Amino acid sequence: MTLRSLARTAIGAIAILAFTGSANAAIQCGAHKRMTEVLASKYAEAPKAIGTVNQKRFMEVYVSKAGSWTILVTTADGNSCIVAAGQDWEDVPHDLSSLDPAV
Repeated sequence: MTLRSLARTAIGAIAILAFTGSANAAIQCGAHKRMTEVLASKYAEAPKAIGTVNQKRFMEVYVSKAGSWTILVTTADGNSCIVAAGQDWEDVPHDLSSLDPAV
């Protein structure tokens, strides 16, 4: 499995968990504006990447200079949920072929 397909699979799994009711009850949700304000003020996280999950949801990755990160999934009605968060964010090179010859 390539790095790119592994990342897509992980993101898909996170999105499915967040919206099928199977996810841990600890997932925090709220209005998109409020969630992004908290990520900025409490964790100094800013948007790093965005992608479409499907026609009704999109995903954003927020990252701080200190290395904390959060994945936020937002529905068309503006409700956002934190589906994953962690530490030690590290950017990878744009040319992924240097990491995996199969890419």
